[in-house]
Amino acid sequence: MANTQITINGYVLPDGWQNENSGNSEWGFAVKNGKQYFIKKLLDPVYPVNPEIMPEELFNERRVLCEQFEAKFNNFYTCINRASHGNLVRVNEFFRDGSRYYLVTDRINGLSLSPEDVSRMDFDKKIMLLKSVAHCFNDLHSAGIVHFDVKPANILLQTSPRGYLTAKLIDFDSGFFRYEVLTPEELGGDLTYFAPETVRAICGEDVHPDEKADIFALGLMFHEYFCGKLPDFDTNEFEYAFDVILNDSTMTIDSANLPEELNELVSSMLDPEPKNRPSAKDIVSKLETIPMPEIKAAPVPTAPSGGTVTGEKVDAWFSSAGDL
Repeated sequence: MANTQITINGYVLPDGWQNENSGNSEWGFAVKNGKQYFIKKLLDPVYPVNPEIMPEELFNERRVLCEQFEAKFNNFYTCINRASHGNLVRVNEFFRDGSRYYLVTDRINGLSLSPEDVSRMDFDKKIMLLKSVAHCFNDLHSAGIVHFDVKPANILLQTSPRGYLTAKLIDFDSGFFRYEVLTPEELGGDLTYFAPETVRAICGEDVHPDEKADIFALGLMFHEYFCGKLPDFDTNEFEYAFDVILNDSTMTIDSANLPEELNELVSSMLDPEPKNRPSAKDIVSKLETIPMPEIKAAPVPTAPSGGTVTGEKVDAWFSSAGDL
């Protein structure tokens, strides 16, 4: 069997690159100085390095665009790192090697749990997961950043020392600052979780999606976490949730499996009008009002400052926030 090992900027990828569920990128697990990392290679943009293969004007133009891209995302990832309390997975390094751009994070092992698996768990574990996810987006949105690719695959689940599920938010490649106005070509994500205004913008309407598009996707995910499925709609007529709304049809919340205290919240998150959806801060506040069973567990040890982000740090953060 051929050796697939690759080395990039000191990061050794024993098994080379993978492209499963990676969109416009390739990824792999790497080791550097004895520590494990996740590394992603962006397939676009491509930094021009050979001026002989294209006209000088085009060569210079592409270099300028790449340098603007690099400056923007250096700032973007710096802002994400500052906003993180351990719940937004930090980007350790963003760099160019040759013609390609790469980003590196710690390798973080998540649980292999689908939303359907989560829906079969106890009420308190599901509520704590929703709180954890809501805190992720409150931190992100408070920093003026829109994720724009909200889906279960981008929420890494871990178990805290007290046995609860905690969330880490990953993959900010589709994200942008709230003040940015993107072109239709720059808008992406997973169609299953698209907000209706995203589709309108892609179709050329004068609409500018913002963090409320994340809230719509979260509404769908919250429903999945509690009910094991998306809200009901006529799948013979519509393929996606945004189709339902854009055609003035209705989705039905599974009230039998979604507790009364969450029914109103999820419905508001799925409001067709972005301005009517709650903010991530509103969602955190609402979830805090839901009573939890008394917890009889030993105190969580205080996590040291700095170092590698761990499940213990996330749990300690929740404790200091009064969630546990």
